Amino acid sequence: MRAILALTGKDLLQTGRDRLAALFTFILPILFTVFFGFLFGSSGSDRLPVALLNLDDGAPAQSLITTLERGGMVELRPYSAVQRLGLEEAVQKDNVAAGLIIPQGFGSASDANVPSAPAIVVGKMGSSGSQSVMQSVRSAVDRVLGARAATAAALAALDLDSSPGSAEFQGGLAVSEAAYEHPTVTVIAEDAGTEAGRTPRGFDLSSPGMLVNWILFSLLTAAVALVQERKTGALRRLLTTRVRGIQIIAGKTGAMLCITLTQQVVLIGLGQFVLGVDYLRNPPALLLAMFSLSLLAASLGLMLATILRSEQAVISATVIISMVLAAMGGAWFPLEITGSTFAAIGHVTPAAWVLDAFRGVILQGQGVLQVLPGLAVVWGYALLFFAVAVWRFRFE
Repeated sequence: MRAILALTGKDLLQTGRDRLAALFTFILPILFTVFFGFLFGSSGSDRLPVALLNLDDGAPAQSLITTLERGGMVELRPYSAVQRLGLEEAVQKDNVAAGLIIPQGFGSASDANVPSAPAIVVGKMGSSGSQSVMQSVRSAVDRVLGARAATAAALAALDLDSSPGSAEFQGGLAVSEAAYEHPTVTVIAEDAGTEAGRTPRGFDLSSPGMLVNWILFSLLTAAVALVQERKTGALRRLLTTRVRGIQIIAGKTGAMLCITLTQQVVLIGLGQFVLGVDYLRNPPALLLAMFSLSLLAASLGLMLATILRSEQAVISATVIISMVLAAMGGAWFPLEITGSTFAAIGHVTPAAWVLDAFRGVILQGQGVLQVLPGLAVVWGYALLFFAVAVWRFRFE
């Protein structure tokens, strides 16, 4: 045990003296985490920006605006009458998804129960954003017209005053709008992999993704160190002592575990306390995922170092393998946005399973029992890599 600890301490000291270690261990991972967070959309808002030009001051127009704002699909940006050209220009330049014009007389048309939607949507031909805005506006107009029509019909059936300005109409309209606001049957759209009502933000995706990406890249440290010791003869001299090959592997694994766990603590601290990523929803499950990732990186790096002979070959292989594992495993982009075939292929890699564990903790608050099956796959890969590393080391 003393020999293993001594070898671990030696590798940690050697890594600490490397000036490039801090760059690849902390600085670049932090920069890439922030960059990809903004790339994915760190604000978390999925509302479509819509330029609004309201030329009518009637109650139905205000009801339409209120309904759209409460719908959660669009973000209205008011324009004045003199800014109509600016509205169209904003649509053409893609500054907004579409423009909405509520013309003068919208209120009177609604009160007359005209079935056609009296609002105008300005958008680009074939734009998916414009189509989404069109559907939202149609739904909101139908809701406003429906509430007023239902109120008028109910009052007429009771021989009460159904004119829009009457007290009976206003009271009945309030009841109709309340019924729309709290329907008996509702449909809730929930993002896959998240709790109801929780939308994953950009940093919720980028932080664990870049964490896995750079921890896998860190396997280069263990691999290159072992190759250099073999090249300089330090490993041969070490083997002439009482230290056995398994102890050397264990010592280097211990050093790699310490390095990658420290790296994870820093990146998780950044995500939790600076970027607002909720890593600490279930600390035991988080610790299990962290240890599994570190064990995977250490065992894979040592296996490559025992198989490949030259430092250049090790560097090339580890960079390519770590990038492929990260990309295929969903570290660069969520596998949920890909097809089912690509997602299935991605889960052949251990990176996908460890990412599922991290995101399960962050987005769903999963515990140890929930993340354990996926992490068992990661342990299987790690044990396989470690066994090959020990076998190849003894073979030498």
